[in-house]
Amino acid sequence: PPAPGPLLPPLCAPACGVPPAWAARLGATGFLISKCCFPLFRAKPGKAKRVRTIFSSEQLARLEQEFARQQYLVGQERCLLASSLHLTEEQVKVWFQNRRIKWRKQSLEQQQAKLAKMGLATPQR
Repeated sequence: PPAPGPLLPPLCAPACGVPPAWAARLGATGFLISKCCFPLFRAKPGKAKRVRTIFSSEQLARLEQEFARQQYLVGQERCLLASSLHLTEEQVKVWFQNRRIKWRKQSLEQQQAKLAKMGLATPQR
């Protein structure tokens, strides 16, 4: 195959500006195709990308308050909390899952710091 030439701007350069990191080289022509120009390149067929939830400070404060009370919310409790915060049960469930992971990580770091203070530190995994 011929040696690739310098990259030319994407075909949609006026709309997109600089070529994004994920732009694909189109054969030996050196042109770039940007995913923003062609919807088929955006996601795998049949899979819609979930939009990241942005929680308000009031929602976060209430979620943290409930987490401090208990680390697991199920059934009716999750349903009531979700409706009072105008969130879906799935959003509340995932928030609690992520918060438990953060809590475990913080607990482990605190334990390791205590052990290190006593000179009993173990190597991290």
